[in-house]
Amino acid sequence: MNPDTVSLIPKVDLHVHQESSPRLDRVLSRSTPREPFDWQSWSADMIARTPPGIERLRELASVHPVPQELDQDPELFIARHVDLFSEAASDGAVLVEVRCGRKSVRRPDFIPLFREAERRVRMHHPHFHAEPVMMFKLWYGEHETESLMSECLRLAGGVAGIDFVYEPYDREADWSLAYRVADRLSSEGFGITAHVGEFSTANIRSALKMPGLSRIGHGLQAAESPELLNLIGESGILVECCLTSNVKLGAVRELEDHPIRRMMDLGIRVGLGTDDPVQLCTTIGAEYARAGDLGLGDAELLRVSTDAVQASFLPEDAKARLRTLLEPFEHGLTAEGRKAFESDV
Repeated sequence: MNPDTVSLIPKVDLHVHQESSPRLDRVLSRSTPREPFDWQSWSADMIARTPPGIERLRELASVHPVPQELDQDPELFIARHVDLFSEAASDGAVLVEVRCGRKSVRRPDFIPLFREAERRVRMHHPHFHAEPVMMFKLWYGEHETESLMSECLRLAGGVAGIDFVYEPYDREADWSLAYRVADRLSSEGFGITAHVGEFSTANIRSALKMPGLSRIGHGLQAAESPELLNLIGESGILVECCLTSNVKLGAVRELEDHPIRRMMDLGIRVGLGTDDPVQLCTTIGAEYARAGDLGLGDAELLRVSTDAVQASFLPEDAKARLRTLLEPFEHGLTAEGRKAFESDV
């Protein structure tokens, strides 16, 4: 795969977390004498000393280089989103869908601040879109979940979709609460995805029964079961693949073991995501390049972007606009085509 060709492909990041403290650390390091947290060394050390799987995931979530209370400052809140958006847009992204937690969503100024960050990045990258996706961590319990559902309904038209995560994450859980919440929110127009199948096949079958489900996050362990792969294929959902994350957290031993190629060969739609790009030291451009290393050619990588746009939680008019702008690339990836794409958006 030619790196120059990969750089021309308009990209979509369907699975990226906000990483509030790591992003704030980067933002603050630009205005202070100190160096930002060294995630490259940290991730190498984590891989060396922590068993692969759920233990690495928990360690990833435990590191906060700066106090998260700093996020209450509206300008810092905007700045960390600008950091995320501009990093993606500079790497060729036309869309990112950002997983946001309950503290962010409960801010009265959440949507205006999110859109202000998007506006600032679009001044330099007019083709760029960003959408917030609310994380529902269902171990919070029914009362908290009902409260968060009310918050999402209040933000209807602002929050694009819902991402469900269960505990236990790598063992079977009770999805009855998720079904009730998903049924209500999908009927109100929210997109539905779920974190499942990252470290085991647990919860994949249950998630596939969820009302309104159109995507699953990770889902790669379905490759261990022909039956599960068949169910995913029949459902028509898209699998959000996070290649670097899956290797570094130990969901697969090596990049070459990742089943994205097999899924596509079976007709399963896939998208790409960076997951936790600051902490895992990746970008959306690097994810597309790694997919190319696994044998995906130009046309297949372009299909990844096209399918991701179609499965995104954007409004239909925005999806149609991005699809129209992607069409010229189907006739050849050239620098001229990229230039025309950017000038037309």
